Amino acid sequence: MMMFFNKNKTLKRAVTLSLIAATSLFSCEDFLDETPESFTTNDTFFTSNDALEGSLTAAYAFLRVTYRNRYFQWGDLRSDSFAPDSDNERRLLHNSVMDPANGGLLSWNDPYKAIDGLNRVILESADIPDADDYILAQAYAMRAKLYFDLVRVWGNIPVFTEPSTIVGDVFQNVTPAARVFSEVIIPDMNLANRLVPDTEMSSEFRFSKSSILALRGEVYLWLGENELALEALTELEELGTHSLVTTPEAWEELFSNQAMVPRFLQGRGKLQRGPELIFSIPFNDPVGEISSSVLSLYAGGARVTVMSTDVEEKWLERFPIDSTWEDLYPDTPPVFTITERQSDGSNAEVPLYGDWRHFATRENGTFEEGFGNIDIGEARIEKWQEERSGLSNGQDDTDIVVYRYADIILMIAEAELKLGNTEQALARINEIRVARQLPTATATDFGNDFDSRLDYLLDERQFELFAEGKRWWDLVRNDRAVQTLNPLLSARSGDEGFIPLTEARVLWPIFNNHLTANPLLSQNPEW
Repeated sequence: MMMFFNKNKTLKRAVTLSLIAATSLFSCEDFLDETPESFTTNDTFFTSNDALEGSLTAAYAFLRVTYRNRYFQWGDLRSDSFAPDSDNERRLLHNSVMDPANGGLLSWNDPYKAIDGLNRVILESADIPDADDYILAQAYAMRAKLYFDLVRVWGNIPVFTEPSTIVGDVFQNVTPAARVFSEVIIPDMNLANRLVPDTEMSSEFRFSKSSILALRGEVYLWLGENELALEALTELEELGTHSLVTTPEAWEELFSNQAMVPRFLQGRGKLQRGPELIFSIPFNDPVGEISSSVLSLYAGGARVTVMSTDVEEKWLERFPIDSTWEDLYPDTPPVFTITERQSDGSNAEVPLYGDWRHFATRENGTFEEGFGNIDIGEARIEKWQEERSGLSNGQDDTDIVVYRYADIILMIAEAELKLGNTEQALARINEIRVARQLPTATATDFGNDFDSRLDYLLDERQFELFAEGKRWWDLVRNDRAVQTLNPLLSARSGDEGFIPLTEARVLWPIFNNHLTANPLLSQNPEW
């Protein structure tokens, strides 16, 4: 039963109907229902590019549903960037001891619904003689991205490449992760790259040439295909569609979504703009009325997710907030100065030591006063918003930045390092440092062996991309998750006891209800 919305209806109604239709993948009862009169089947509906475009729009809506929470849960919250908070569910996630019964965290329904809709777009386009290549490119790219993340989270997973039409489709065995890459993810992303028109080089909220190349680079880097990763990322760079911002204020505008509220009257509203933004998931579109989760995860309530002591101490060691800076970087003064009262009663401009990105990321940190007065290990993340008093979680329209240009430059550095090109890798690190007006790193700083250089690079990524859904994947991709997390997990275990992270437990548990619904599935090892 293939159900799709009528393009002539309002867009909101269209998305609603498509969401209802796509749930058939997980509800046997829906397969047994007759098609409602408001739906039309594929035989009568998929006759034009307008129909394909409408279905693609619905898939983007599902992308918002999928990633509003999961993007950060999957990509960040198990990492060493954050300390456990008072919320029990989040604390279990921070400690990598998730409960397999937690459907809110572990259900994979939403990404598979999106995939089902994309499968329909791809299948039905074959019956449209002049099917728009750009629609297809986006469908293939989005499906590749979704399967890439599903494999990174769960490993071996069920694979659907055609729309589900019968009850039996639900009972799908898993496909080994290596085959998902070779048979779905890589072919999809490469086909998307061939199909995307030259006129669609850059589009922040849709997959375009630049974001498809970013995806290819990330996938190949994940697989250890470093030459292919470098090729894709260099091609993106050579498009000339994006560049690094070069001032602290412009960097802050990439993320800032500070509403004007009673406690922050200088708020300028949503900015999130700049030449670094390659692909973002938007939340300012009223379709589906889906709100972002950025602020509820990082900046809401009393004490939620906070920056870990470990990352703050590491950041301060590399970029100290006292005169130690002058010992490390005698030729590079800090970007900002502050007016300080002298003993003779006069005022003097003195350096504001430290990495201003650190100030802009942590609670109460500012370019005017520096680090702020919140103790290490207790600071929330204020990369997006400094004060949200009076706003509800449902009002969060903060876009989720998936790919930005600094991420690309640092992925190029990683590929170069793994190919043995140490000088080129260091040059890329310093490309970011120069754009941020920070001291450049020397060959001595970078280290004298591969492991120390990789750790240095991963630290640079952690500082630049903090709380952007990257750190956990960086650790897993580079076999650093177990060795990095276990000392922290042991130290914070307390009365609950230490449950060590193992290579098997790097994968996530499968939701118990999925195991019950599909007898062909089995739980991931050690869960």
